[in-house]
Amino acid sequence: MLGGALFLTMLFSCGKMNSNYADFVKNGEIVYSGRPDSLTAFSGDNRVLLRWMLVSDPKIVQCKVFWNNKTDSLVIPVTRSAGVDTINAMVNKLPEGLYAFQVFAYDGVGHSSVKSEVTAASYGDTYAQSIFNRSLKGVTKSKDGKTVYLSWFGAGQQAVVVELQYTNSTDQLVTLYLKGLLSERGNPIGFATADTITGYKPGTSFKFRTGFAPTKTAIDTFYTDYKTVTP
Repeated sequence: MLGGALFLTMLFSCGKMNSNYADFVKNGEIVYSGRPDSLTAFSGDNRVLLRWMLVSDPKIVQCKVFWNNKTDSLVIPVTRSAGVDTINAMVNKLPEGLYAFQVFAYDGVGHSSVKSEVTAASYGDTYAQSIFNRSLKGVTKSKDGKTVYLSWFGAGQQAVVVELQYTNSTDQLVTLYLKGLLSERGNPIGFATADTITGYKPGTSFKFRTGFAPTKTAIDTFYTDYKTVTP
């Protein structure tokens, strides 16, 4: 009796496996959905943005993103257009570290594509603690105090902006974004070593902080604390 029961169980299991396998086989060949194309990743503050294109296979209805050896996943519903579709997927709440992401596309009956894979880092407190505000070399002002002249030391290698706030002569709060200079070919060549604030309200203070991007394509900017200066 035991042998008969075992034989029936094996027949049932094999039959189920053959049924599942048949779903992916058509005319003797395995059927795959169209593969996600041009997968790229953009690092951020405890998050990573993934972007890919769906070029072929109008039957795709969803994509799945896996990471941490497939212990974590994200499902992206898809409505195909008649052309090429660009899919953006934000993976949030990622502890700081390096991740390998795998993306699969699926049709309505569960046929999976071949995987697309990309590696990207999530940044957080450790990176934020490694950046430092740009330093002022000197601060002078005009006789009437309405013009302030700033001279700077160099900025950190990954610095992308200095945000400066001051009060103007009409009591309005003004924010300046002092960005790095570019060459004629569009390549970064560093920050200006001097800046001028006009229309400044005498007797007030200004403050500034420096923003950093951990990669050239990062989606988030990490800022230092403000430093307050009275000319």
